[in-house]
Amino acid sequence: MTAHGRSKFNRTLAACAAAAALAAPAAQASPNIEPGSGSAGPASNPIEFDEPTVTTTVDEGFDWGSAAIGAGGASALLLLSLGGAAQVARARAHGHAA
Repeated sequence: MTAHGRSKFNRTLAACAAAAALAAPAAQASPNIEPGSGSAGPASNPIEFDEPTVTTTVDEGFDWGSAAIGAGGASALLLLSLGGAAQVARARAHGHAA
């Protein structure tokens, strides 16, 4: 790989790393305050808890819509990869630096 090719690869890699860092969710932190540990003193009213909510999910079998979306995404990725490989092969065949 030529110096120009390495430089272009490094710039592309840096751009991808920056995009991944920006896409990552930020950490959400909050202090853990225990009841009665603050300066306000103990709570005058006891804490009341609601009954837990019970959720029931029904398995409806194989989700064809999700499968189609996944297959479409995989196909698009495969076609882009094949197109990139063909472009590199064509550039090398003509003697250009990749």
